[in-house]
Amino acid sequence: INAEYMGDAFIRLYIEDLLRTIRTQVLINLIKPYTKITISYISSELNIPPEDVESLLVALILDNKISGHIDQINQVLELRDSQKADTRYTDLSRWANHIANLHSSITNKITH
Repeated sequence: INAEYMGDAFIRLYIEDLLRTIRTQVLINLIKPYTKITISYISSELNIPPEDVESLLVALILDNKISGHIDQINQVLELRDSQKADTRYTDLSRWANHIANLHSSITNKITH
């Protein structure tokens, strides 16, 4: 971005928000196919410092736009497949309902 434009405080304020929005969208598209991806790789792809990548990732995780966590020791983003997790909880709930129905049936047969 031209230094002349970045010198203007008004423009710089909006450019920073615009750049953050664009970087966020590119970041989401970049990480989609992965379950694990290094922050250094994301940093090199977005051409921004790792600290900025981590800040973007934290915001996305807290806003529930991505499901995962950051392994800060290894500098790796570990993503969870939210659809698999949702299916697992749905299946578990269905299973619990079947067990409750079975319990009721057995209780009714024993008491009658």
